[in-house]
Formats: sequence, structure tokens, C-alpha cells
Amino acid sequence: MKPYDAIRTRLARSPEAGAAAGFSVIFLVFSLATPDTFLSHSAISSILNSQAVPGILAIGITLLMISGEFDLSVGSILGVSSLAFLYATVNGVPVLLAAGIGLIVGCLLGLINGLLLVSTGIPSFIITLGTMLAYRAIPLTAISGGRIIRYADYSRESPIIEVPGLVVFILTLALFFLVLWIARDIWRARNQSIKSKVLVAVALLFVTYLVIEALLPHPLMPVKIDFFYALNGRIEPGNYRTGILWWIGLTAVFAIILSQSRFGNAVFATGGNAQAARLQGIRIDRVRVTNFVISGFLAALAGIIQVARLKSVDPLRGTGLELEVIAAVVIGGTLLTGGYGSLIGSAIGTALTGMLRTGLVLMQVPSNAFRGAIGAIMIAAVVINNFVRKER
Repeated sequence: MKPYDAIRTRLARSPEAGAAAGFSVIFLVFSLATPDTFLSHSAISSILNSQAVPGILAIGITLLMISGEFDLSVGSILGVSSLAFLYATVNGVPVLLAAGIGLIVGCLLGLINGLLLVSTGIPSFIITLGTMLAYRAIPLTAISGGRIIRYADYSRESPIIEVPGLVVFILTLALFFLVLWIARDIWRARNQSIKSKVLVAVALLFVTYLVIEALLPHPLMPVKIDFFYALNGRIEPGNYRTGILWWIGLTAVFAIILSQSRFGNAVFATGGNAQAARLQGIRIDRVRVTNFVISGFLAALAGIIQVARLKSVDPLRGTGLELEVIAAVVIGGTLLTGGYGSLIGSAIGTALTGMLRTGLVLMQVPSNAFRGAIGAIMIAAVVINNFVRKER
């Protein structure tokens, strides 16, 4: 096999390979250009903290793009869901119920996108472009005059959740054994790739950490949880935040679902060849609607996690975020035409965009150059995707 064909084969088998290579090159450039500042904990934590919310959004966008669809409304859904959550919280609704309201709003808005798509046959690009503007009108109307809703204006204390110790014990133990059972089956399977096994190992370590934190200190004592801290609080020592753990954990979970479940196979089949997938008995409309609901749910969750850090909502929350996320997903190796992609690649692409923003600032490059650099990298990613397309 010629070296040219070998490279193309390797890239085709691993959608995230191109993103990983680009990430390594850019990381090396910034490390050599500004070694004292770029490699510091403050710079690395800044990159990861800022990309946790886009990273969670990228999960839903990746699922949609693999199935051959777009969602330009995720930024608006994030804004509406954030508003619903914080408005309910400051008006006396228990914080868990308020979070549930925000998540339901995100799912409903995603469901509207999906139903409009399958009922009208209009391309999702046009559907979600319209709903992006329609959904954005909700916070613009609800928060008139450019005001900002701040949690601190209503309470000086973070919302606290008290969970019975027995409930915590049962839930964490059940979660641990569930992940352990899934990990055992995947680890024993001979046909599973190293990547799948690494994902399972990451998920298992994450859940083990939760079990240790929840069970060891006071096994059956009631647990008081600072809701905002649990979602996006600062982890000591350092300036890292728990939002990073949510990003990593959700990416690992959905990556396992995408690669190991029937639903994941249906997503790839729907984006690769919808007609053939339908003939095989896959309900492609259901797959598309489900992906839009998942995207709306993740946008709402990302919005709530962002509120947990900023403790405020403004009318333009999430504006422009959808384009940055789509660019990160494309950089991560997902084809615009569907049927090919990787959640790990999307996570790498998201981290790459954050690294690029921070690195340019440290090199004292004007901030306006960031979007130009992202555009150039995105074009290069599309060229690489087309380069491996024949191998697919």
C-alpha cells in the first residue's frame, strides 16, 4: 500500500485522527511561542473552563450532523432554558424543580425542531435558522430593556439540596455496578477497539470517583449539596471547575452509546444512506426527532451549568455559540454530509478552539484574528474530510 493510501485509510478509520493531529501541532506552536504562560495551570484551566459549555453543546450537534442534520438554534435554546431555570429559581421554585423546568423547555424546543423537519420536509438548516430567530425573541421580550436577571439580587446564598444518605448510597452504588457491568461486557469483547475500552475506563473512573466522594465520608448521613457548586464550582487546588467533569463524563457516556448501541448504529445509518436505513427497518424520522430532543436537552443542561457559574442571565445569552460549536464539530472530523463522525473528535475540536483563543491572546494577537483562524482551520478540516471520503 502506498503511503498516501495508508494515511487516508488511517484517517478514515479514526474520524478524530485529523483533529488530534491539528491539536498537537497548534499545542506545540503555542508551547514554543509562550512556554511560561501557555503551559501554566491558569491558561490550561481557562481553556477547559471556557469550553465546557460549548463541549456539551457539541455532543448534540455531533449526533445531529452524523444523522445528516443541523441545529442552528442551540444557542437560542440555551438562552431560553437558562432564563426559564433562573426565573423559576428566583421566584421560589425549588432548585431541582427549576432545573427540571429548564431541561423540559430545552427538550420541547428541540422536539419542535424535529417535528417541523419530519412534517414539512424542509432542510434542517432552514428550519433551525427560523427557530433560532423565533426562540431568541423569547428572552429579548421577557427581559426588556437589556436588563440582566441576577441571582444575587434575590438571594446571597447558593441553593442547597439535602439528600437522604440512604438514597445517595443506593443511587451511587447502582450507578457504579451498572458502569462496571457495561465495562465488563465491552472489555471481554474481542472485536472492540482500544478507543471503546478507553472510553469505558474513563467512565468507570469518573463513576468510581463519585462513589468514593459520596460514600466514604459519611455513608448514611444526609448529604447537603451546593447546587451551583456541583454543576460548575471551583475545584481546589487550582482554578478548574466541575463543569469540565460534566463535559468529560457526558462525552464518554454518549460516545459509548453512539459506538455500542443499536441507536448509535441507527444514527450512522440514517446519515450515511437514509433510504437504505429505512429499507432495513430503521425509523429514520424517529432517529432525527430523538437527536433534536437530545440536542435541546444538552443545550438546556449547558445553559444551567453556565448559570451555575455566572449566576445571571441576559437576553443575548448563547448568541453566536452555535456557529462556533458547528465549527468545532467539523474540525473534529464529522462530515457535513452525515454518516461519519466522532464525539471524541468533537471534544478535541472544541478544546482546540479554546486553545486557539487563549493562545492568540497570550501571543498578543488581536482578538479579531480568532474567528479568521477558526475559519481557516475549519476549511482545512473539510479538505481532510473530503480527502478520506473515498476511503469510506
